[in-house]
Parts: sequence; structure tokens; C-alpha cells
Amino acid sequence: MPRISGLVFYAALAFVGCLAVVSASAGRVAAQDGNLPETPQLSDDSEAAALPEAGESPSSSGQVPSLLAPERDSLKDFRDDPELLKELILKLPEEAQGEAQSTLTRFRDTNDKLRLAMGELREIQIRYRNDLDRSPAAIIAYREKREEVWGLMQDEFDAALDLIRFLPSSEAASYLVTMVQVHFDTDIYDQGTFEAAARLIDLGQNYRFLYLAGARSAVATGKFKSARQVYDALKDDDLEDADRQLQFHMDILEEQFTEEQAAIAATDPATLPQVRFETTMGSFLVELFPETAPSTVAHFLKLVRSGFYEGMDWSVVTPNVLALTGDTSNDGRGNSGEFLVDEHESEGNRNALRGSLIMAKIPLGKGEFIPNSASSQFAIPYLPITSVSTNQTVFGRVIEGMDVVSRLRRVDPTKEKKKNEVQLPPDSIISAEIVRDAEDLPDPQYVDLQKEMEKAVKAGLLQSTKP
Repeated sequence: MPRISGLVFYAALAFVGCLAVVSASAGRVAAQDGNLPETPQLSDDSEAAALPEAGESPSSSGQVPSLLAPERDSLKDFRDDPELLKELILKLPEEAQGEAQSTLTRFRDTNDKLRLAMGELREIQIRYRNDLDRSPAAIIAYREKREEVWGLMQDEFDAALDLIRFLPSSEAASYLVTMVQVHFDTDIYDQGTFEAAARLIDLGQNYRFLYLAGARSAVATGKFKSARQVYDALKDDDLEDADRQLQFHMDILEEQFTEEQAAIAATDPATLPQVRFETTMGSFLVELFPETAPSTVAHFLKLVRSGFYEGMDWSVVTPNVLALTGDTSNDGRGNSGEFLVDEHESEGNRNALRGSLIMAKIPLGKGEFIPNSASSQFAIPYLPITSVSTNQTVFGRVIEGMDVVSRLRRVDPTKEKKKNEVQLPPDSIISAEIVRDAEDLPDPQYVDLQKEMEKAVKAGLLQSTKP
């Protein structure tokens, strides 16, 4: 059975605090300037997302009247002027007016639902902290409500992004600024994050995290022209280590992304086995690659059937890098007792993009690993890692719920605990279920790890521990 700890409720402090920022920030962005530039239409497949050079003025031409209410005495007054919005909708092409009004209504309605759900989440938290209800059912209720709140936050994000395509709404722009920062802080680099960052920069917002979130999302979604444009515009001091790595490997990343998209397009997804993981942060769905990693996939499905991963912690969750689980000991040495033959050199081996599944091996340091040492630990990268396909087996990818993987509680096992520091428990896997099984898979190919380690010693890759 998975571990249920009351400490998970303390995580709500940070989460609800973040939601409070989302709620309170409406209109904050436009408060700096009563005018928001007109935002051009951006097609979903366009790379011309108008990510301008840092510090540049917005590229849009022309200005629209301020959407701010006349009173600016407090933050709550920085809201869209409803009458002005009506006027602006009527100035749109007739065929767009209905959709614009519908989008505005959806933005308002979702905001109301979000505020209500946030209040209910806080009530559950308060009842727990005041010792009114600390039952396992309360824990489950908290998780379910937290997922509902997150879903509404994302719905509001989508609605705000749709709205900003039609109207220069300061409330929508403000919400997008807050949510892009949330995405940046939780490694959610997708098409929505990219477009939101691009539009906000085009509107004149010059926050550093907008540029970095936009560039990372561009790399993750294959918009390398835009990623290069952003990184070339920023100074090295503006970048983080993750960005320097992406910038340095940009050509290889583009090549690997193109190869991976071709492999995805050439495969019928209905033939691929699928596994759904339910975690303490929510659920996500993966598909597996039996054609290029048949032994690894067969072994992985065997572990899932046996319940091996149920209750397993996410023992390493590193920002901008990856999340890892499958370690039975939580000290990096845990395994299933069986070790797989490497398949990374097979024909058509897959590359490690954001959301790929990588079978982890025993590291030797300096990017080297003991050959054929993969067992049960697997990792999911938050950003692409160019070197993986040359030394580790990529055997699947996340196809739903990558935002859940991104929001897993950060865990650094090398970090020294400070005195009196409260450490929250890591997120864990509640269940793993095969949604679609594989057909005609061969038996997994295993090796004698001791012999493999002896080979590594002879090859000078590993130092012998014998006296």
C-alpha cells in the first residue's frame, strides 16, 4: 500500500500561496502603463511568435484605449473596463465578434469557478491544520480538490490565451504573466507556455522568466528558430545552466527532435502498449516503444503487472533536468534484482526529448555508465538531453499528464538537511496499470551484473573494490 502521510497537507501552503498570487494579480501588468499594444493573430504552427530582442519595444503597431478603470487606488481596481470591452468587440470583424464574446464569458466563468474551488481547498487545509479532520479520507479529498484547482487554473490559462488573441485584456495578460511564472517554476514547457510568453513579450513585458520560459518551451516543442532568437538576444548572465546547455547543443537538439518526430509519425499509436500511473500529484499516461526496445518494454510491463512500482517514491526530482523513480532503496542503489541488456544501439533507437522514458543505469561518473546495468529505475526528462541516446535506452514517452510529472515535489538526495528543517515527503506512485498490453513481445534479455562489473573493471571503467 502507498504511504499516506499527514505532512502532505503542508505542501498546500505553497500551493495555495501560489493561487493567491494568481487571484490577486489581475490587472497588475497593465498597471504600469494604461495602454496595451494590439496583439497580432498568431497561428498555432507559427514560429513567428514575436519573441523580440530583450529590451526591445513591442513590435505591434498602434495603440488601443486603456482597459483600466479610472480608479487606481488599490490593486483590486486594476480591472478591464466592461463597457470598453463591449466597444472593442463591436469593432472586431463581424464573424469574430461572437467567438470573442464567448471567450470573454468563458474567461469570467472559469475565474468564478477557480475562486470557489480555491476557497474549498483552503477550507480542507484549515480543517486539517486545526485538527478537525486528519483522516485518510481528508487526504484524498485534498488531493482531489488540488487537482480540480490545478485543472481550473489551466482552463483559465487557456481562456486567457484565447482572449488575448482577440482583445487587449489587462486581466487576461496579468493572469498569463502569473501562470507563465508558475509554469517556469514547475518545468512546464509546452506550446501554451511558448505562445503566452511570446505574446506577453510582444506586449512589452520584459520579465526574465518570460524569455527563459519562452526559449525552453520553444526547444521542447521544436521551434528552434525562436529559441535561437531569444538566446542570442540575452546576455550570458541572464541565462541559467539549463539554458546554456540548450544553447550549446541547439544543432544536435534540432536534429534529434526531427528524428523523433519522424519516428512518431511512422508508428501507428494504436499498436503501442500504454501504462497509466496514478501518483500523489495526479495521473499520467505513457506509451512504450516495443519495436526499438522490445526487451526493455517486456521487462517494464512485467514489473508493472507485479505491482513493483506501487508505493514507490519519486526519489530524485531535479528542476530543469528530470524526475526518477523505481529505486527500492531510495539511496540510488535500488533495483529489481534483474539487469537488462542495453538496447540503445538498436536500429532506430529513440532520442530523449521532454517526456521521454529512460531506463536508468549505474553511473560511473563523467557521463559513463556500467553497460547492461538498467533494472527498474526510470527517468522522465523535463528538457531534452542529447547524450542519452548514446548510452541509455529510451523505451517510451509521456503522452498525457506531463504537467503532473513536472509538478512532482522536488527531491535532492544529495542536499544536506539543515537543523530543524521540515522536509516534506516525496510524491509517490499510488498505482500503475497497463491500459493496452503488448503483443508478441520476446522474453526480456538479462545479464549477470557481477560479470558486467568485472568487465568494466578490466576495461578501466570501474575501480576494483577487492583488496
